[in-house]
Amino acid sequence: MHKWWTKFYKGNKAMIWAAVVGIVLSLGILWKVPDEVTRFTLIMPIFAGFILFSILITADEELEGEKEKEVKENPEKKAKH
Repeated sequence: MHKWWTKFYKGNKAMIWAAVVGIVLSLGILWKVPDEVTRFTLIMPIFAGFILFSILITADEELEGEKEKEVKENPEKKAKH
């Protein structure tokens, strides 16, 4: 399991740290804010920011992978441009 975690962590450092920050902030809000509506109002932007961050990070990685695959499959297209 240690090898799996090390490989997973190396590939997803930004996502893991964003999740840790989101969890810590959410727990801090749950602990300090007494009103449920205010808790919801403060926690939802944290989750939205985490989701947006994960989408932006994932999109960059997928685009890089598609470009490399396209160049390997069609070397003629790369030479024409």
